[in-house]
Amino acid sequence: MPEGILNHPDLLTEGHGELKPFFQPIVEVSSGKVTGYEALARFVRSDGTAVSAGYLFTDSRISIEDKRRLDRSVREQAIQKVHQLPEHTRMTLNISPQWLSVSSSESLPTLDLLLKYGVDPRRVVVELVEMNGDLSCISQAVAKYRKAGIRIAIDDFGAGFSQFDRVIALEPDIIKLDMRLFQQGAQGGVAEYVVESLATLCTKSGAVIVCEGVETEEEFYFALRCGAHHMQGFLFSPATEEFVDREAFSHQVAVLRARFFEQQKEQFCKTRKQYQDLYRTVELISNQHKIVDQLDIEFVSTTLSHLDGIIRFYAAHPTGEQFTANYDYSKTTGVWIKGDRFKGYNWSWRPYFYQLFAGESTVLSPRYLDIDTTKPCKTLSSQITESIILMVDIEVY
Repeated sequence: MPEGILNHPDLLTEGHGELKPFFQPIVEVSSGKVTGYEALARFVRSDGTAVSAGYLFTDSRISIEDKRRLDRSVREQAIQKVHQLPEHTRMTLNISPQWLSVSSSESLPTLDLLLKYGVDPRRVVVELVEMNGDLSCISQAVAKYRKAGIRIAIDDFGAGFSQFDRVIALEPDIIKLDMRLFQQGAQGGVAEYVVESLATLCTKSGAVIVCEGVETEEEFYFALRCGAHHMQGFLFSPATEEFVDREAFSHQVAVLRARFFEQQKEQFCKTRKQYQDLYRTVELISNQHKIVDQLDIEFVSTTLSHLDGIIRFYAAHPTGEQFTANYDYSKTTGVWIKGDRFKGYNWSWRPYFYQLFAGESTVLSPRYLDIDTTKPCKTLSSQITESIILMVDIEVY
């Protein structure tokens, strides 16, 4: 143990214990099998209990050099166990970029350790954490890792906007979504859309998405909606001293996938019926206005009030200018509430508006959060006469 650590015995529970790697399984969604194990530093007390050693790497009383030695000690122990990995799995090693110091002539300690213990680099993933090191230095290190056959992962993606330049520069093979942001997104609201957008970005970059910190079934389902290929978390297993069997969670994942399938099928059927009702209702309104020269507010409001999830309606001219008030529907009272705030606004810049004039008679927008209700919704736009574009906002499920 480094001398600097021993000068602070309280950091190591009065000096009794051992710092060693534990391994948390990474589960593949499609097969249910464990495809990797992330090596995590644990402090094992003399009574056999293990706690995260993360506090050692954040404590200001421990020098950077001591932290680096601690990290490499745990990493070396982990690398020695790569030969014990189950077949067709990899080990993920966390490396902090701020500790990297690379020149074209220097070797990397991790590569030296792989050579020392005769480990195939293709069985290793280097996961870059705390993306606050020098980008040029990180890029040089990544190039060396890749040349050796190591895959590159970025951890905690979404935790800071500075990471976007890292993704562009490093083109990682694997991106792990920030655990706290992911868990917040699973609760819904704006965070849900942020996480889904980040996941879409990851997919478009060609990276494999990994969600960590998956602790509940709901978070599992949310990870699937985000397109996660792999997951890890207490829903499956904490980090353990030995590698769990590859098939340990296959049945559990199969059951969860089946439940997700049924949920999504039920949701799709419900949504399809809602949209069918919406389209039929708007067609009824359109037919009514074939014999009416101006918007019949009373007829529109009465007809739309029967729709499930209706939020509001309003109308604009083909030029995009809204010429009516907003009519918001109150589910509580069953009354339409008139508001003139947006009267006179021009919506011609919205894609679902100008798509009407590209041959579509009715256009349904992508899902978004409604500003006033904060509920997920879509806007249906329909040209019901030559001079009237009816727009209906409806909550989606």
